[in-house]
Amino acid sequence: MKNKSVRLSKKRRKISWFNILRLAGIILFIVIISHVDVRMIWTDIKSANIWFLLLALIFQIFLLFTKGFRWHLLNVANDSGKLKQSLGEFLESYAIGVITPGRLGELMKAGHQKNRENIFASGIRVIAERGMDVGMFIFIAGIALLTTKMVMLSRVIPWLIIVVGVLIVISSILILSSAWINRFTGLFIPNFTVTFIHRKPINIINIVGLSILSNLFYFTSCYIIAVYSLNMKLSLVEVSGGVAIAGLFNLLPITIMGLGTRELTFLYVFGPLTKNLVLAFSALMLTIAQIGGGILALILGQFFLYLNKKSLN
Repeated sequence: MKNKSVRLSKKRRKISWFNILRLAGIILFIVIISHVDVRMIWTDIKSANIWFLLLALIFQIFLLFTKGFRWHLLNVANDSGKLKQSLGEFLESYAIGVITPGRLGELMKAGHQKNRENIFASGIRVIAERGMDVGMFIFIAGIALLTTKMVMLSRVIPWLIIVVGVLIVISSILILSSAWINRFTGLFIPNFTVTFIHRKPINIINIVGLSILSNLFYFTSCYIIAVYSLNMKLSLVEVSGGVAIAGLFNLLPITIMGLGTRELTFLYVFGPLTKNLVLAFSALMLTIAQIGGGILALILGQFFLYLNKKSLN
């Protein structure tokens, strides 16, 4: 009984530390907000152009469908009969990813598979999918650091960041287009094979093209919020770079919906602007891209899953 009690106590301590880690971003957010005039932030939010905010939300919808169709191509190539299922599974996991630390909820896409081999193969495709987005975010961050004065760095560092981003994207493409992953897993897991989808070059091109397009929709949505709705004096490259850097920090399991890390990043990279305007932009990003996008993804996901279930009956 004593040993059992000790094990339970250790388990509670581990869970407690993990919960504290998850709340780090929220604690950081509270600290930042406590050092600014919230009324001034609210004044800037109220002055935002509502029509441009709606336009930014429309671009979020474009993003959802583009990424959903990419997930479809990643899993079933050109089988249009499973499109509703693919969209439903992607959108549902996207919505859950919004409210989980590091967007880890998106991994549940792999859980829709029926057996261990397919779950593992789907998990690899999730990694490749995330790799493309992360690589493009790193690439955009590097371009912004190289071509603007957001952060004063040696010119070598932005070039290294750009190269890392390109290498991550290339690695993701190789995972999708090469059967080496089957042989690799076979070295470590006996009698286990990963279902490899043989893809035509046009399929790979479409996947990469959709990745570029979806990220373009995202950065355009952010640019509309910043420049057209809030009248922030920033270029598209500056907005995209700041958002990309904040997005990379959002992947760390220390924050939910980017709270804390996004505000800190924006305050640093958009330093010349007033704090209340920068934090108003962050708040609208949270509302449109995170909460708004998550709610839309959840509703649309359940709608497509319902349509898919209905078509099977």
